[in-house]
Amino acid sequence: MGRRSPLAHAPRFTARAVRQVVINTEVKAVSGPIVLATDASVAADRVGSGYVATSGQTGLRAHEYPGHLVRSRSRVVVTELRAVHQGLRAVLHAHPGRAVEVRVDNMQALSYLARWRRGSTDMPEGYGTRLRSQGRRPSLLQLQMLVEYTPSLTFVHEKAHAGHPLNEAADSLAKLGLRCVRGTVPKEELPRLVPVWAAGALAEYRRGRAA
Repeated sequence: MGRRSPLAHAPRFTARAVRQVVINTEVKAVSGPIVLATDASVAADRVGSGYVATSGQTGLRAHEYPGHLVRSRSRVVVTELRAVHQGLRAVLHAHPGRAVEVRVDNMQALSYLARWRRGSTDMPEGYGTRLRSQGRRPSLLQLQMLVEYTPSLTFVHEKAHAGHPLNEAADSLAKLGLRCVRGTVPKEELPRLVPVWAAGALAEYRRGRAA
């Protein structure tokens, strides 16, 4: 698959900015072990994350970043880890008990995942651990417990922008989410664009394995 934008055939539109968008969907899976690629994209006052798994689960999340945290040095790694959490939740819900190899291109995020596997409860600087609205546990606390108590997970480094189709797709989905919250892509288009981009990446991954 060439590096064509998922917007290549999008109609002309007048879009408006949105505060948040979340998409989780499924496409045709690739047989074999489950590999999950995740990535994040950070703009001045917004963040986006994306994921795609060989088991077919894919999605994105993007939202405005709280003003008092915009200058935080940790927001990149927080967003990277949230991408891992979103992807793992989708994959493990669909395939409980299956082994999953998670590929992450951010070394700082991988460092936290490795420490959590060993039982650490360290969090990125400035990350609030108080309960969220309606008593929800913060997403990184959920991820920390998932990593510590799910031995079937492995985490490996994937070099960024090296042409790996799953990593490239996760990166593109994160950026697509950012474009939506900025108002340059209509929210209504995402349910069509996300599976198109993910399916193309998985088809390329499948061809690469067969070569």
